[in-house]
Amino acid sequence: MRFFYAYSSSPPAVGQTIESAAQQLRRDPQFKGTVDTWKQIDIPGRFLIDGIADRIDRSDIVLADITHLNFNVIYEIGYAIGKGKRVFLTVNQAYSPQYKEISRLGMFDTLGHQRYENSDQLCACIKHVKDQTPARFPGVEIDRGAPVYLLNISSRTEFAVRVAARIKKSRIMFRNFDPLEQPRLSAVEAYRGVAESVSVVVLLVANSVTDASDNNFRGAFVAGLANGLGKDLLLLQEGDEPVPLDYRDFVSICRAPVDVDRHINELAPRVIEGLQTVTRGRTPLKRGVLATLDLGASAAENEMSHLGAYYLTTDSFKQVLSGSIRLVVGRKGSGKSAMFFQLRDKVRSNRKRIVLDLRPEGYQLKKFKEMVLSFTDATQEHLCAAFWEYVLLLEICHKLLHKDRQPHLVDSALMSRYKKLEQLYETNEYDREGDFSERMLHLVSQLQRRVDEEYGGDARSLSSKAIVNLLYRHNMTQLRNEIVDYLKLKVDVWVLFDNLDKGWPTKGVQHSDILILRGLIDATRDIERLLTRKGVETHTVLFVRNDVYEILVDETPDRGKETRASLEWTDPDLLREVLRLRLVNSMDLEPHTPFDAIWNQICVSHIDGEKSDEHLIERSLMRPRYLLNLVAYCRANAVNLSHSRIEVGDIRKALKQYSADIGNEIGLEVRDVFPEATDVLYAFIALPSHVSLDEVFLRFLEAGIPSEKHKKLMEVLLWFSFFGVVVAGRDTQYSYSVFYDMKKLLTLARGLNDGATLFEIHPAFRPFLEVAN
Repeated sequence: MRFFYAYSSSPPAVGQTIESAAQQLRRDPQFKGTVDTWKQIDIPGRFLIDGIADRIDRSDIVLADITHLNFNVIYEIGYAIGKGKRVFLTVNQAYSPQYKEISRLGMFDTLGHQRYENSDQLCACIKHVKDQTPARFPGVEIDRGAPVYLLNISSRTEFAVRVAARIKKSRIMFRNFDPLEQPRLSAVEAYRGVAESVSVVVLLVANSVTDASDNNFRGAFVAGLANGLGKDLLLLQEGDEPVPLDYRDFVSICRAPVDVDRHINELAPRVIEGLQTVTRGRTPLKRGVLATLDLGASAAENEMSHLGAYYLTTDSFKQVLSGSIRLVVGRKGSGKSAMFFQLRDKVRSNRKRIVLDLRPEGYQLKKFKEMVLSFTDATQEHLCAAFWEYVLLLEICHKLLHKDRQPHLVDSALMSRYKKLEQLYETNEYDREGDFSERMLHLVSQLQRRVDEEYGGDARSLSSKAIVNLLYRHNMTQLRNEIVDYLKLKVDVWVLFDNLDKGWPTKGVQHSDILILRGLIDATRDIERLLTRKGVETHTVLFVRNDVYEILVDETPDRGKETRASLEWTDPDLLREVLRLRLVNSMDLEPHTPFDAIWNQICVSHIDGEKSDEHLIERSLMRPRYLLNLVAYCRANAVNLSHSRIEVGDIRKALKQYSADIGNEIGLEVRDVFPEATDVLYAFIALPSHVSLDEVFLRFLEAGIPSEKHKKLMEVLLWFSFFGVVVAGRDTQYSYSVFYDMKKLLTLARGLNDGATLFEIHPAFRPFLEVAN
């Protein structure tokens, strides 16, 4: 049996321990195998990766040490998994293992790891590794509707925005992993994302970028998987760092936007060619219902082409579709984006409608916010409203010109209107190329440039009139009139706006953020009134987080009059129905097959005396995305162990993986609001599940949180349902139990003024923190 051992050269002591163990095993006549390391193939004049890939290909089992994370080793782990090798991970406990970093990434949960402290212990570990069976991953088909998988980064730099925009411009649909939505990437999700693709695009960023290590380690793993699975890989690096020299042959360096354009332009024909050569069928195909079960993606962005087959049409959706709702409000993971895409697809099925589906990235909004803050308080609100009205009118122009590019040539009624609008649109500086994010960024940059040129960069000296003169590049009355005249030939107009608050920290929204949102609401209302008054039926729907909406209402009382649909999930039966529809679709069952009849076929009925579906739903924090992620972990664990259905042990392992996911996610959210409280959740490791307020505040103090911030931090943790309020004679009350009415929850918690008030750590977080049930 052939072993290959991958490890980092730092710290040297770990490598010395591994080399010592390898030498011992080579001298041991009872050990039936050979252990090679990269040291043996370190040949001058040859890139190490060439020899390492060859050794992995010829090995039966790949050992990899992750005591200290390393780009090369993580790439090799991904490559080995892609090649179908058994991967066995080790951690040397004697040299400060990076457990937090390992947990934060998420890729290694499914694989597990063996701990050791010296060469003798390591030898014993390796001798017990006899099973060559690799980790089992679900069988998948190439997603012909979205054949590209993009591994995005958490910081929306111009580089990242450019890549996404260029792929969109190529008219090739893609799925992506977005760390802003889900910080941890599991090996199962990464495998699925790569295996379903013809091409994989991975972004690597400079070490100076926020969270660069996590982003680049994920990139190394996915790049290894892609090469191991034989996928077309585009590995894009911003600047000259940080990829090791051995990997430079794999990497496409981007020093300017034109470099991104060139690489994506070269990618597009490869994708089309790859689709033509792909044969249908699942790869790899495993036996049993579980192995072929496909619940879809938990992020709506990655299942746009399939969502309609199993979308749950709620009363809220029907209200929005009727055109009577202007605001859709819900928590992260509650299904706002799913409703956005489903609504978009429904309304644009009528080709005579004009549908704007606008989803800017965080980077453009950040640049706009920086500009807004450079103006005086008196002019900021005027700037926001004027800017959004201008953007929306130009986007309507863009949509009309794009949609009727061919029809106007054979339609005399369209011809004259089209030519007028085209001439008007092209007289301004609005970027006609790229996607909405790029066009918006271009407009912000042009406005900033004019402020710099005409006012020496001093925006605070500008009056409202001066702002309008700088922003508008032509006669707005003419623009409005031409749009109205053109739209009279259409059925109606729908403006859908999502992602405005993406990147805004939960419970850390600032006044300037609300100004931007208020400006958008005012602009959409003004456009609605304008068009409706001229006989053009118009609907605008804005999708916002509920914490943002609460602040909006608090700061501007009349905003509560906006028609609103809430996406808060408080009924377990609705979440059960979300799951049932996906199971029915995947298993090709009769549409009205009862949930229990399906669930009992794929999962053990009870765990710890509780129905297994109720057990999982309770731990989902009543969010569809979380529930789907949790069930996906259960399924993956069962498939890995060749179980015919999900067993209790599979659920327990899944709960640990999922708990780490949400623990790390909330840790990042807390970091955005309280930088000094980045690791505050770790203060509750191994505590009882029920703790008093005095105990909580003591833990905050020990974690270095100033006492004046204790109440605010506690409110944040209550909001996330990390804590619930223990109420005598009733179930513990979490934020979702009271429909996210924080005033009510804080009243139940006695205003956080009574140190004896009891709180319960939510069961979903207990495995992560080793809290007893």
